[in-house]
Amino acid sequence: MFWHEGPLAAFDLEATGVDTRDARIIEVGLFRFEPDGTATPLVDRLIDPGVPLPGKVTALTGITPVDLSERGSDPREVLEETRRAIGSLVEEGVPIVVYHATYDWPLLTNELARHGLGPLPSVPPAILVDPLVLDRHVDRYRKGKRTLSAVSDHYGVPLEGAHRASGDAAATVGVARRIGEQYPKLHVDGPELVALQVRAHTEWRDSFNAYLTKVGASRPPIREEWPTG
Repeated sequence: MFWHEGPLAAFDLEATGVDTRDARIIEVGLFRFEPDGTATPLVDRLIDPGVPLPGKVTALTGITPVDLSERGSDPREVLEETRRAIGSLVEEGVPIVVYHATYDWPLLTNELARHGLGPLPSVPPAILVDPLVLDRHVDRYRKGKRTLSAVSDHYGVPLEGAHRASGDAAATVGVARRIGEQYPKLHVDGPELVALQVRAHTEWRDSFNAYLTKVGASRPPIREEWPTG
C-alpha cells in the first residue's frame, strides 16, 4: 500500500497576509481522512490574532472581524493544540497533505516561535505531501493556473467552501489521492517521497526564475525552500 491509499491528514491555514514572516493565522484546519472518505476534525478553529483583519482577507474568505472577536480563540491555545496534533500524526506515520507547503508550514513555524511554543517535527520524520509540487512535477507543461481551485477542476475533485480551511483541506486530500492514483512514478513513501518533492520544487523554482530573468520580469525571484526541517 502506497501513501495515497492509506490514511491521510490535511492541513490548511487562513491568515492575514502572504508574507510568512509577519502574517497572523486566523483559521486552522487539520483533518484526518480515512481511505473510505471518512473525515475526523483534529483542529478546526478560528483564531483572534490581535491585529486588524485586512478587508481583502474578508473578501476572499468570508471571515469577518466580528467572527474573530466573537468566535476566535486565543492564538497560543490553538497553535499548541495544532502542534500536538501534528506530532501525534507524525508518530503514527500518517502523511500530512499541505497545498503550497512553502507557505503554510513556515507560517505555522513562525507563529509557534512568536508565541514561545515548541517547534514542529522535522521533515522527515514528518511526511508532507504537497499536491501543488507533485502536479507541477508530473504535468510540467500544462497551461493554466495551479491554484487549488484550478487543480481540483483538472483532477475532477469537488471544492466546496473554497478559502476556508475545512473545504480546502478536503479538496487537497482528494487531489493528492488522484495524483497518486494516476502517476505510478510517485509510488514511493516516507523520506523518498519527501526527497522527490524537494528536488521537484527546486527544479521548478530554478526554471521559473530563469524564465523571469530571460523575459526581464519586474517581479522578484522565488526563493522559498520546500520544508525539510
